[in-house]
Amino acid sequence: MQKTLFYKLAAIGFLVLLLLIPLKMIEGVIGARQMRQHEVEQTVAASSAGSQVLIGPVLAVPYIERCITRTVDEKMREKTTVTETEKLALFMPETLEVDNVANIEEKYKGLYKTFVFENRGKWRATFKVPANLGLDIDPKLITPGRAYLSMGMSDVRGILGRPNILWDGQPLTVAQGTRLNAFPQGVHADIGKLDTRLEQRFSAGIGLHLIGTYTLSFAPVGESVTVRMQSPWAHPNFTGRFLPRERKIGESGFSARWETTHFASNNNAILKQTALSHSDDTRVRAAPGIQCDTFGVTFMEPVNIYLQAERAVKYGILFVVLTFAGFFILETLKKLRIHPLQYGLVGLALAVFFLLVISLTEHISFALAYLAASTACIALLGYYLTHVLKSRLRGMTFAALFTLLYGVLYALLLSEDNALALGAILLFAALAAIMVLTRNVDWYHAAIADPKEGFDGANGVAAR
Repeated sequence: MQKTLFYKLAAIGFLVLLLLIPLKMIEGVIGARQMRQHEVEQTVAASSAGSQVLIGPVLAVPYIERCITRTVDEKMREKTTVTETEKLALFMPETLEVDNVANIEEKYKGLYKTFVFENRGKWRATFKVPANLGLDIDPKLITPGRAYLSMGMSDVRGILGRPNILWDGQPLTVAQGTRLNAFPQGVHADIGKLDTRLEQRFSAGIGLHLIGTYTLSFAPVGESVTVRMQSPWAHPNFTGRFLPRERKIGESGFSARWETTHFASNNNAILKQTALSHSDDTRVRAAPGIQCDTFGVTFMEPVNIYLQAERAVKYGILFVVLTFAGFFILETLKKLRIHPLQYGLVGLALAVFFLLVISLTEHISFALAYLAASTACIALLGYYLTHVLKSRLRGMTFAALFTLLYGVLYALLLSEDNALALGAILLFAALAAIMVLTRNVDWYHAAIADPKEGFDGANGVAAR
């Protein structure tokens, strides 16, 4: 009897290990679909516009600095040499307020989809230009050039229409490129020469209609920065170095407000350090690859079907172990005989459930796909076990237990924050049930039905 019990346990253990193969294969299918989804996102981004990072506006004032050097030659004659160097002074806003309204559109390529946002933004900035450009140099040694206002973005293909730029209420002509090495992609507008003899204050307004894929971010520049955003999208993921000070998320969408200052970010210093000397032409030089602090929003898919399916498959082996444990306890208590092949077929049905979920989810919602797959598997297993266990009651009992397992798994998938607690409770409940059911079993003398004793196919129990 003990040998029979040992062989049965060995066979069950081998089947559990064997069922890891189809589960890993299903996990590989999910991984391949995830890669394909990522390829679609990259394809859409390559053909329209990628994730957008907006930086600015920044006021740039090129100037020529003269350096006078006096030397004395061998004949004691004084020689004066004047060298001129092109330099650039950058001024960040004193205050910057940005209002955004972002709408989301789903783009499909076959079964796969990605999200494209269309953002209408309005920038309002104030600038202070100190006398003599704030330089501790004799004003006679500097000659200011024509100033310009620059606005940078990571993918200029997303610009819709012509940006509007106002300088002290007057419209400016917008041109391509920023003429800045720190962020060459974007737009700029020529302001003209500034009177640098006295301190001056200016106001700027920018209207920008922009599209991009998935993520919209801002690199804050200025002494005080406030960014507001509204969108009908109800599933934002706030990213970056700063979280919103205020946010409201509901079924009708979200609103958020960020606030930061130059004390909390090194962006101002980084941009000034990377400023190139001014050139008379407008050719864009290569950017040095600066890294700025950013914040923004990723417009997430409400339910990432591939991530959900991947998480579900990780619980597959737990399903198999709990089911096989239930079979084994039933065999021990009721002296039933369940063939290892029947164990295997039930295990395969549990594995195919996960493949059904991922295949159906690509066509219908995750909730409906999960309901359809679980209903089909529960019905199949209930019908099969009714005949295997030779009892409708036992078959329906196992069907009810499978319903509970699938219900708990769905709760685990929806509540990621509580997944550990729910999983621990499930395992504790399963262990408690096994301990209660087997509390009176004498495992030294326990045995399942021995195949050598014969088998009564009519009632499914060992012949006495």
